[in-house]
Amino acid sequence: MNQMQQMDQSDVRSYYQLSGIHGRPFTEWDGVPLIQQLGYCSHTSNLFSTWHRPYVAAFEQVLYDIVQDVANSIQNDSTGEYKTAASTFRHPYWDWAAPSTDGGPVLPAPVSGSPYIVLKLPNGTQTISNPLYQYKFTISDLTSFPDSPFNVWRETLRYPSTKSAAASSQNPLVSQQISQSQDTYAQRFMNLLQAYPRFTNFSNSAWTPNSPGYDSLESLHNQIHGLVGNGGHMAIIDYAGFDPIFWLHHTQTDRLLAIWQALHPDSYVETSNEPIGSAVLAAGTQTDVNTPLKPFHKDTAGNFLTSADVTNVEKLGYSYPEIQGKSQSEIKAAVNALYASSSGKTITRRDTVEGHDTKLAPLIAAGLSNEAPVETVPDPPATGNYTEWLSNIRVAKDAMEQTFFIHIFLGDFNPDPKSWSFEPNLVGTHSIITPYVMKRDPNQSTIVTGQIPLTRALRADEQNGLVDLGNETGTKDYLTKNLHWRVTTMDDKDVPRDQVPDLRVSVVTANVQAAQAADQFPIWGEMKVQTDVTNGRPAGLGVGDDV
Repeated sequence: MNQMQQMDQSDVRSYYQLSGIHGRPFTEWDGVPLIQQLGYCSHTSNLFSTWHRPYVAAFEQVLYDIVQDVANSIQNDSTGEYKTAASTFRHPYWDWAAPSTDGGPVLPAPVSGSPYIVLKLPNGTQTISNPLYQYKFTISDLTSFPDSPFNVWRETLRYPSTKSAAASSQNPLVSQQISQSQDTYAQRFMNLLQAYPRFTNFSNSAWTPNSPGYDSLESLHNQIHGLVGNGGHMAIIDYAGFDPIFWLHHTQTDRLLAIWQALHPDSYVETSNEPIGSAVLAAGTQTDVNTPLKPFHKDTAGNFLTSADVTNVEKLGYSYPEIQGKSQSEIKAAVNALYASSSGKTITRRDTVEGHDTKLAPLIAAGLSNEAPVETVPDPPATGNYTEWLSNIRVAKDAMEQTFFIHIFLGDFNPDPKSWSFEPNLVGTHSIITPYVMKRDPNQSTIVTGQIPLTRALRADEQNGLVDLGNETGTKDYLTKNLHWRVTTMDDKDVPRDQVPDLRVSVVTANVQAAQAADQFPIWGEMKVQTDVTNGRPAGLGVGDDV
């Protein structure tokens, strides 16, 4: 990746050009014209997850080709060790939903530990810049970025210390706030697998009126973007693609999509309208499974990949360890082992697909990793029925005209908003990510949703004798007194809840039948809105409000 980041930026395969597909500098890639000044990426859209699949594949293909060149250039590789390793290269993913194997922070050390790394070579060692730590811009890059402070930052930043040119990443704070909300990531994904059988609801964050199922893969993915960036590149759609962690994060997002698809093979992209649009799709455009995923060509005749082309990852030549060659029961067992226990690993690679060397386009590589999943033993399954408690969040995407955060607490918290992402009683921080500027338009505002699970936090309070979850009325009374929500901008400013356009926070419950075996999932009943918990509170869902 170090070599990729140093490629001539006029090359469509350069790190700069590939990263810029997602947003700035809003220029053509591979000759595909823009109809408006936006990135090519689809967000708040039925195409969100399928558009990003060939995007990650394109990046991986270029990186794979460079890996082969590097391996072939190494002298004194008498055993062929480096060529063998290169032939099995596959882009890694950051599994932020799984606790680290050593109990350490969720943010991996390779992306946050040091700006330099030492390479082991046959004839000694070499120290180079760590390409996962940051991407360094040139002066000419910055002239293409009109937005302050991105036009003065010479490298990608996470939770930047200031808005000046001297700013630095605060990776320890990123790690701390990622870890503080970490319990919610696995819970949200497991809930999506179990309670969201329809692709439209699962895939993107757009609000579906009168449906209490508020979560989505996109909303979960947004949570990570916001907490990693927090004022830096990852938190802004226009600049997110330049941070090297973006690629680890989006390979993980593709993996979660692939797992969901393997368990829900009968639901996929449906006809819908683009609420926001992109560089190649105007707002209001009707899209479906055959909509071109521009700018990604599938042949030299100028045809583009579609969602129909990228349905099956194995046809693209790669897979993931939880799904390859597995039945649905085996997939459930693998997922339960990863996310229902304290085991798991945070960085691994995609898996090999035997017999596949498919290239739908020059920028899509065959799957080459042969790493096997770690065998783990899940926690014993629960018995009987229980109630899931969840906090639903609904708000206008352009409410703050920039990326912002909604913090959900269970219990008291420090009044200083700078502390809210780190509070012991924080259940989770939800992120609404936007372009650099998203002008507020009350007449055409897009409403987005997300969900923070409450059950695990409530169980902890039950163990401390604070609430009896067997008493629904008592639990609702407890939540009325102790459930709190607050809103902050990226510079940690508190925004009064009742001044946030279209913000509604609610509590929903579902009666759940516990799984009876390690290769089964719980069975969810219908979600019910508990309006009395939030009625009459600032930005709380009230009696008579739309669900």
